[in-house]
Amino acid sequence: MAARRPAQVAGLALVCPLLPGLRDVPEHRVVAGSGEIGDDVFRSYFVIQTPEMLEWYERYVAPAAALVDQAALERIGERWALTPDHAPAYAGPTVVVAGRLDSTVGYAAATDLVDHYPHASLAVVDDAGHALLHEQPELLRALLSEWLARVERSS
Repeated sequence: MAARRPAQVAGLALVCPLLPGLRDVPEHRVVAGSGEIGDDVFRSYFVIQTPEMLEWYERYVAPAAALVDQAALERIGERWALTPDHAPAYAGPTVVVAGRLDSTVGYAAATDLVDHYPHASLAVVDDAGHALLHEQPELLRALLSEWLARVERSS
């Protein structure tokens, strides 16, 4: 939407974006907790594996997984990746947030977006993986609040 119809987009927030040319994707590692609790999905996805994070996962993440519309997810997946090299730059307020320990998409490719989006803020969050929104919710909330203020000022 931002590339095709920028006038209709008030702002762009990219959290752990999937980009072409992934590189330097780290191996999964646990930074908090034993790494021995939860199911296989939890253990392979979260880098913070404390009892509190497991409770959050079991309460909010795992039940939602059962509600996924697989057919819709496949359609979205066909055109999922951002392709900033092939689209005009989006000039609106942008925030890019990546987990330094994201073993799904990494963070390195996300740093390239700063050069493509002239009004982008970039945060690479340590002690966060692809589950950044669950692992560092207060920090993400602060980054998105600042971005929303910029969106409001630009409207």
